[in-house]
Amino acid sequence: MFGYVKPVKAELLVREDEFYRATYCGICRAMKKHTGTLSNVTLSYDSVFLALVRMLYINDESFGVQMRRCVAHPLKKRGMLKENPAIEYTARAFAILTYYKMADDLHDEKLAKKLFVTLSRPIMSRAKKKAAITPLAEVIKLKLSEISRLEDEGCRSVDKPASLFGELLGEVFAFGLADSERLVPYECGYHLGRFIYSADAAEDYEKDRKSGAYNPYVLSYGEAELTEENKQSIKCALLLECKRIEAAANLLPYGTHATIENIINNTIYLGLVKRIEFLDKPAETKHQGEN
Repeated sequence: MFGYVKPVKAELLVREDEFYRATYCGICRAMKKHTGTLSNVTLSYDSVFLALVRMLYINDESFGVQMRRCVAHPLKKRGMLKENPAIEYTARAFAILTYYKMADDLHDEKLAKKLFVTLSRPIMSRAKKKAAITPLAEVIKLKLSEISRLEDEGCRSVDKPASLFGELLGEVFAFGLADSERLVPYECGYHLGRFIYSADAAEDYEKDRKSGAYNPYVLSYGEAELTEENKQSIKCALLLECKRIEAAANLLPYGTHATIENIINNTIYLGLVKRIEFLDKPAETKHQGEN
């Protein structure tokens, strides 16, 4: 997930923004409790989307907020969602995802990122063990190894590795749910995973083209600069994945949880679309001001 799955906060109502922040703080607190005191240093706001979807499948419909201080904000109390099964699961699952993402980040050419990953990885290794969801960890490990195999083979199709990453996130969203409840969250995660892999490859196009790193789009387009037609073709495919996420999300059991529904819809309709605006920028300004 990591940087793609966030709402446009300016379009959230005040109560929605407060609930969104409280959910994030609740996950952060749960990570400290369940996966280690320092494991939360790698937490990102992307985790909230997973928690919101999973909260629609728990029996307790009371998502209470407590005012608490934390190390990051010691002077002023902040709203934190009380722990519930969805918050705890998200904390554990995100620790596992982060550990395996760090293995991929070690291949990043930026020294600062390599240094951060090297220093943080022992923390996340312990966090993965404390997360104690071995079957989920095995699925993530298997899918990432299959993606790595395709990358090593120089697979030219973005569809194949994107589908594997979709299967990975589909299982993260659906893991542990009853058979009758799995399909919709799995579809949300599956199409979100396809979107993330494809969008990330598109955003890294120029960097990978120049460095020679694997990128299915670079191989598909013959290592040439992306034309406007190429970029719009990629964008259309990504917007189609957004429509598929939307179709699945429309089937989620929102019930009376209008706040959760509005945040999820904002993330899909506005947040994901905004995140791929780089495809509309001229090539020379594509990476300016972006991480």
